[in-house]
Amino acid sequence: MKMKTLFATFVSGTVLLLTACSDPENDTLVIGDTTAEKIVTDVDGLSDDSEKKMVAQADFTVTIENVVTPKPIFQSGVFSVPVGGSGPTPLFPGDAYEFEIDAGPVVLPGDGGTRLSFVTMFVQSNDLFYAPGEEGIRLYNEDGSSICANGPVDVTDQIELWDAGTEVNESTGGPNQKPQQAAGDVDQGENEYGVVTKITNNSCTFGNVLPENEEVIKVTIENIGPAKFKVRIMNVSTGTTISVPAQGENVRAAVPLSPGVYAVHTAPAPFFVEGEAASGAGLAASSEGVENIAEDGFPEALLMDTQEATGLIVPLSPGAWATHDMNVNSFFQIDTPDFGEGLQAIAEDGVPMMLVDVLADKEGIDISEAFDTPLGASGPGAIGPGGRYQFSFSAEEGDYLSLATMFVQSNDWFYAFSSEGLSLFENGAPISGDVSEYITLYDAGTEVDEYAGAGLFQVIRQSGADSGAEDSNINVRLIDPSELGNIPDNIEVIKVSIESSLK
Repeated sequence: MKMKTLFATFVSGTVLLLTACSDPENDTLVIGDTTAEKIVTDVDGLSDDSEKKMVAQADFTVTIENVVTPKPIFQSGVFSVPVGGSGPTPLFPGDAYEFEIDAGPVVLPGDGGTRLSFVTMFVQSNDLFYAPGEEGIRLYNEDGSSICANGPVDVTDQIELWDAGTEVNESTGGPNQKPQQAAGDVDQGENEYGVVTKITNNSCTFGNVLPENEEVIKVTIENIGPAKFKVRIMNVSTGTTISVPAQGENVRAAVPLSPGVYAVHTAPAPFFVEGEAASGAGLAASSEGVENIAEDGFPEALLMDTQEATGLIVPLSPGAWATHDMNVNSFFQIDTPDFGEGLQAIAEDGVPMMLVDVLADKEGIDISEAFDTPLGASGPGAIGPGGRYQFSFSAEEGDYLSLATMFVQSNDWFYAFSSEGLSLFENGAPISGDVSEYITLYDAGTEVDEYAGAGLFQVIRQSGADSGAEDSNINVRLIDPSELGNIPDNIEVIKVSIESSLK
């Protein structure tokens, strides 16, 4: 029996009992050794069913949908300011660019593992650029260990020199190569309308003799923390590295490197595809492709398109739901430590049954159950983009709904309504429609937060349940996605809708 029904029955029975024990001569009540002034109460509303107020009742169906738009690149950015520099500039001999990336062994199970790619211009050319092969540079070994477990790793042997196929090659030092152009000039050479090709035998289509890659560029990767790396791109050329015959017989020069764009990815070919036109190719599908970097060393267009293709894919876990009375904080209380009743198991590992079982015996709770099997699935599991959970129940006016599901790319974050839950009726009518605006992202305060989608103690990448370090701030608290660089807005991840009908 519901607690509020029990309470009404208790009140009705007590009034009748007090009336039966009263003394009509002095209007006092005798209850054991206690006396009180007689209370005259009209109990007709409690004893006569025909006069009771009708309470609205309805059937509800709740659908939880993962509405993430999958993006093919996990993390991206630009490198443009040399170490010790004050602003963007090409990289000259002895200088280096450095940038940091976040990457776990995988982003999603079975995705092939995280890799690094980048693009930077071989400046003594019309449209040549340095980049790893399409597959990128692996950041982890097959056994899940970092490639940098024993210190910084030189990955220069995985860097190739490529021809973008966008501008006809000239003799090195030619007038349409960047060193001979004004700083702001773009796209000055003759269009080639070709495809991206790898430079082999140290020679471009014009026949220029080109230096070995390791004579111009050195790339190292270093672990600077769990699932965090520092990438260093250094210009190791000298003033005599390359012949520039267009500038005069026996004239030699260094090879500057340009600002560039990087990406952490799991699928191959973020920026270009060998044998295809540069425009629109790769995961970034940039309309300019690598052309602006390969011809002029300008990264802005490729960066913009790459960032449009960058995002976090967030699965949602099995979760718990409950209907309950008003003013019942069934799952949590904001700015208060976790109740220790099972929310932690959802927020850290996506396991709902402990919370469901505890809620079954909690005062003010009507129903508590789990949602764990996606629509169309044969068994329990998380839902990725396009996946849905659904559950149904009956409730009456005055009831509230609470639910919780894990933000799976985290250590201990979960989506839920407010701690008071969501009122299922408004002015006697059952609510219906999209209620996603009432869903909020919370930190359970039970485990230290790592970079979302990369942390080694997040459920996709951890070796066992509940394995992360304890959070120094143990309170359940709100998370504002706008304050975190790679967290989508709530409505870009989860949609909760309700269908209802009066009984």
